[in-house]
Amino acid sequence: MQNHDLRRPVIERVKACRTHLFERWVEAKRHAAQSDDIADHQAVAEAYTRFMRAHLVPNEQAHLELEDEIARLTVENRGLRERLGEAGHA
Repeated sequence: MQNHDLRRPVIERVKACRTHLFERWVEAKRHAAQSDDIADHQAVAEAYTRFMRAHLVPNEQAHLELEDEIARLTVENRGLRERLGEAGHA
């Protein structure tokens, strides 16, 4: 069995995953197009992000995941500081 034969199932799974993510994004867009709910539009953004990130190599994906975590922790830290400041004034 040649090396390209071994990679074929992996490549097919990757394509299937990307297709699935694309279909979820399209469906979310259809749903949000008829909605005024911000959560529906956020779901579109999240679906698009997942679809686009599926095209990145692993180290690029890891880098973006770390940036997301830094952003999340920054917001959490800011909220905690604000609550501590409010508690100090009480």
